[in-house]
Amino acid sequence: MKSEQNTLQALIDGLHDGGVQIVTNFPGFKSHELFSGLGGKTTSINEKAAYEIAWGASLAGKRSVVTFKNVGLDDAADPFLNSMLLKINAGLVVVVFDDVEVTGSQSRQDSRHYFDFFGGLWFEPYSTESAYEIALNSFNYSEKLQVPVVIRLTNEVLSKSGSYKRSKIRTATKSLKHDKIRFVVHPVNAKLQNKELENKNLEIRKFVENLYSKATASGVIAFGDCEREINALPISRENVFQVYTLPTPNNTLKKNFAKSKEIKVFEQGTSYGAEKVSAIFSSKEVVSNSGDFVDHSKGHIITKNYETMFQALKNTKPQLVVGDLGEYTMDNLHSIDACLCFGSAISVSIGASLAGVKDIFCIIGDAAFLHSGKNVIAEALERNLKLNIIVICNGGSQGTGGQKIPGDLKTQNKSIISFTEIYDDLNVKKFGVLFEQMKKSKQMAILYLVKK
Repeated sequence: MKSEQNTLQALIDGLHDGGVQIVTNFPGFKSHELFSGLGGKTTSINEKAAYEIAWGASLAGKRSVVTFKNVGLDDAADPFLNSMLLKINAGLVVVVFDDVEVTGSQSRQDSRHYFDFFGGLWFEPYSTESAYEIALNSFNYSEKLQVPVVIRLTNEVLSKSGSYKRSKIRTATKSLKHDKIRFVVHPVNAKLQNKELENKNLEIRKFVENLYSKATASGVIAFGDCEREINALPISRENVFQVYTLPTPNNTLKKNFAKSKEIKVFEQGTSYGAEKVSAIFSSKEVVSNSGDFVDHSKGHIITKNYETMFQALKNTKPQLVVGDLGEYTMDNLHSIDACLCFGSAISVSIGASLAGVKDIFCIIGDAAFLHSGKNVIAEALERNLKLNIIVICNGGSQGTGGQKIPGDLKTQNKSIISFTEIYDDLNVKKFGVLFEQMKKSKQMAILYLVKK
């Protein structure tokens, strides 16, 4: 029986029917919706931990899914890339939500570039039905080809709805595997593991070519869902060669486009796909749409929740204000002087302090603080640096719905002066008194601002 659903629900159903048993996540751009839809309860402390937990569950015999947005893969890159060198026990699926239109992210990034490190097998659904089928089969592919399978989702495909036929649930619990060569990353195993990765990638290329064995289109090439761009062309859907994998099916593309003088490539993100096609057809002109970048920010996302705090901070006149990513990053007074990435405010402040800046305030939300911010406080103390840290405790990751991040906000150390205030009750004058106290202290000062 076919049901009409959106792409996210299709993915949830596909992974469920494919036999998912463990799911981990750090929230960001709809990834937490997939996590909740699969029954996830406890959010991981950060993306690196989420990946490592999912890999550990896979090693122990449970089909596992880890999900985060594209910049989350940056945080998880170390375990992700190392896992490519190792074997797979129960299937492991990595779902990456690529916010290429920057509707809920800080910058435009395309996760497909990670494929160029060690290869592997990536899928990019182009419809609701394909999202279900890819998710359904992903655990089997992971176990068959011995790699984590990556599913990349972009803004365009996530806006789709469609029908698909549900399958019976596939269960495949395995026992814990012990193999000190194939499950241990170490220099003594490196030669064998790299050779095995080379062999896996050869097998994956053959597998991918077989997936496209019936493809005959030769009009344009579309990577993932490019219906919006294709509809603007005078071309029928039958003439679109649909690419939904990495690696690309090079042999099939060569055969189908051998007589084409010019090749149009459509994709969501950077010119990654167009560059792959150019490498296949070095003598042909390849035209790409990837220079298109629609601004969906509507200026800036500004919250008024902290106007009194920022006004008081402005009156205090610190030499530098370092921010973090959150609903407070861009305020009406433009208080933040620098913001690098999620959880970086304290680290950036350490660097500025080492460079000679004396009067620094850094602002960070509780989710970012627990994600990675608190880890560097020990280094600031070891370096004997004086920082003024404001932690906005607003009950979790507010930008994605308030998911709780595990951990204790309090840092018990005699070298830190700690304040806790309910920010709903503070006016500009009361904030100003707190900030002056922090500035005058000779120790590191942390102010925890708690919402009622």
